[in-house]
Amino acid sequence: MSAAAPAAAPAAAPAQQQPAFRRVFGFIGGAVAKVVSTTFIVLVVALVARHVPDDKNTIAKTHSPEVVLARMLARFEAGSVIPRFEKYHVSRPDAIAMLQKVLRPARLKDYTVVIGEVGCGKTTAVHNAIRANSTGIVYHIVKSEVLVSMPGLLARSLAFEPNQFTEGYLKDRGVELDEVTSAAEPFRSWVLLSLILRDVAQQFKTKHGHPATLVIDAVDEIAQQGPALLHAIQDFAKAAADEQLLNVVLVTCDGSNLPELKASSAMTRARIAEVSDITDEQAVDFLLHRGVNEDAAKRAVAEIAGGRFVLLNSLVFELQFKTVDQIFLKFHIGTRGALRRLFGDLAQISPPVSSTFCRLCRGAQHVDDVEEALGLDLTKKLLATHINILAYHPNDTYTLHSRH
Repeated sequence: MSAAAPAAAPAAAPAQQQPAFRRVFGFIGGAVAKVVSTTFIVLVVALVARHVPDDKNTIAKTHSPEVVLARMLARFEAGSVIPRFEKYHVSRPDAIAMLQKVLRPARLKDYTVVIGEVGCGKTTAVHNAIRANSTGIVYHIVKSEVLVSMPGLLARSLAFEPNQFTEGYLKDRGVELDEVTSAAEPFRSWVLLSLILRDVAQQFKTKHGHPATLVIDAVDEIAQQGPALLHAIQDFAKAAADEQLLNVVLVTCDGSNLPELKASSAMTRARIAEVSDITDEQAVDFLLHRGVNEDAAKRAVAEIAGGRFVLLNSLVFELQFKTVDQIFLKFHIGTRGALRRLFGDLAQISPPVSSTFCRLCRGAQHVDDVEEALGLDLTKKLLATHINILAYHPNDTYTLHSRH
């Protein structure tokens, strides 16, 4: 009988198979991973090289004059965004209607200077007039920034970036490069901004058939640091109006800088629009909506605040703790102190000055009569915001700033 065939060797255990499996497939997997990762890196590099050019080309494309002009044009077309006024405020349809005509004149013949004493609600009225339809209007308010930075901040409101404006671009507009670069700040930045602004204004007018509007609020902040830049802005506003190119509206927060505005020959082409105080009835209604009782509201308006918002807002707070008589006494002492600092001993005030104040207590007086009696220097001090005694009006009259 033949011998039985030898039994087959047992299969290798899983633990014995794994080293061989890892060697074979680990080698294949590693090779594939290396190829994939290398290919991925090459693709990424190619993609970056395609879509992110070198710095020089990037700047040339994103900061070229054409692109900057397009951004500025879009800013005018979109208009400035004016936030909603959340608190109760007095409706002023007459003031809003007047300002809307200023912002969108039927025919551009001159530029406008909007005046109104501090606290009369002027800026709020301007905001409300813009908010109704801001298309074509860029609004910028000057704050207490250093004078040299003012053109740069205005440029930001206009979406203006000065990079890459070449010598050729300036020469096409009749300006040599050294005329810009040799000027001191803030005039260097202003010259370049004004040139580009003219181009944008022309594009807007050509496209839409009417001029755009630029509103610069609180220009008194510029005048306080030196009138030269303010006069340069006035010259630009006059030239833009002469060419019916851009409607420039300058807003000033008190009358003390009017002599500086009038010192510019460009003022001959400016018209003055005034935002005045609200009526006594509106002022009483304002206080009633802020929780002041009716008797106190009527007395406070009649004897202290009139229709001056800055005083009305102060009264809303103070009437919670004081009587009308106590508040009146405080204002009386404050006004008397301001006059003492200007005149010294009030008993020694000259008869012309004394009689002028008596006439002002009875009503408006012509600017020539007041300035002749008080002198121009003293008149300017009385107009200043921190003194706040005289108020100027477009019909060339002065009045006392408020009832107290």
